[in-house]
Amino acid sequence: MSAKPPPSENSLKRERAGTYRTPDGRFTVEQSSSGWLVLDAEQTDDLGLPLARGPFATLDDAKGTLAEARSGPAPTSDLTWKASGRSAGRGRCTVVPDARPARSKLAPPTKRATPAKPMRPARPARPAVVIREIRAVDGDALRALWTASGFRLLGDDDLGLARLARRNPGLGLVAAEGTRVVGSALGTWDGRRGWIYHVAVAASHRRRGIATRLVDEVETSMRALGCRKISVMVRPDSDGGTAFWAAMGYDAGASTQFGKELAAD
Repeated sequence: MSAKPPPSENSLKRERAGTYRTPDGRFTVEQSSSGWLVLDAEQTDDLGLPLARGPFATLDDAKGTLAEARSGPAPTSDLTWKASGRSAGRGRCTVVPDARPARSKLAPPTKRATPAKPMRPARPARPAVVIREIRAVDGDALRALWTASGFRLLGDDDLGLARLARRNPGLGLVAAEGTRVVGSALGTWDGRRGWIYHVAVAASHRRRGIATRLVDEVETSMRALGCRKISVMVRPDSDGGTAFWAAMGYDAGASTQFGKELAAD
């Protein structure tokens, strides 16, 4: 048996859900609320933070920039120009002189300006929605989400969820906004075919691409395991479920799904 070739310097190793790293540790690829970011530990921005490239639409798009980032010049930052109140246009700063005529000394005095109203304090920014692996404390929140989405809770107690997470590490995902669970997607793989269950998003957070991000992450992890086909089950009364899965590239096919519930011992 021939020795396994060493990984290339621009290959990615999955550290956890939504985070990958190159073998030499220089580049970290992370999923953010706006897309995939490439963080360069050897180059920093004007604030001394790792230089970020992106966002990119997919993990493959981000991976495709590693070779250029490793050999090409670092992107320029316009932070210095912004701090000085100037305009950064194609690397140049253009100062426009004040073309207004000077006011004559004999000009009548202008009316006193009305004091501006005090500005209202800015509302605190909403925390970003992040994708992470399911945790033991998520059980109650997930069951509430699934009940609101019309799912049957069969085998979804804490013991069942723990068993699923143990047998399928990295495939059971939730979308969380701060401490609140707002979405889910449970992936499983039996060594031949993958399945995705309980893709749900809270009504308050729909139409924001959260379900797409969850499914993309499960597909990426299954592809890394060697999975070649993924199946899903969609209820006939699912609100928009058929259209969503068709848009994700899933084909309904012509097969009929049979099932049987086994009585507990």
